[in-house]
Amino acid sequence: MVGMLFNIYMVVAKIFEPDPVAVASDWPKLTEWLDITLGCADDLEGILFLVGIQELELEYEPDLDKASKQRLVHEGTYCVLERLGCFERVGQEVDGFWIWEPHEDMPEQMSSSQQDLLLRAGILRYFHHYLHS
Repeated sequence: MVGMLFNIYMVVAKIFEPDPVAVASDWPKLTEWLDITLGCADDLEGILFLVGIQELELEYEPDLDKASKQRLVHEGTYCVLERLGCFERVGQEVDGFWIWEPHEDMPEQMSSSQQDLLLRAGILRYFHHYLHS
């Protein structure tokens, strides 16, 4: 039983502590692909915005207000963190946005560098099939 709990802990630890070397190695490939394919630069918020639009099956609207853009960034953030097992969809709101719940083992406090690494790892996982097809 203890061995099984240790294995579960190790899986959770790997989810919440992605390999910084692997992320640093793959990130330039992703940003190059995004730049060539979508004209998108190395901007985390911009990439999360695109993921939010993609996940909600919306079209880009250049005249969105700041609150709507932020909501799409948040949606994109949850979507990429879902790929790492950090959040899960538990329902959908009337306006199409998802209702999210955090994984029970999600750390409450993370440094900004840990958050950045986790987001980049989630984005890489989200776009993995595009980069490796």
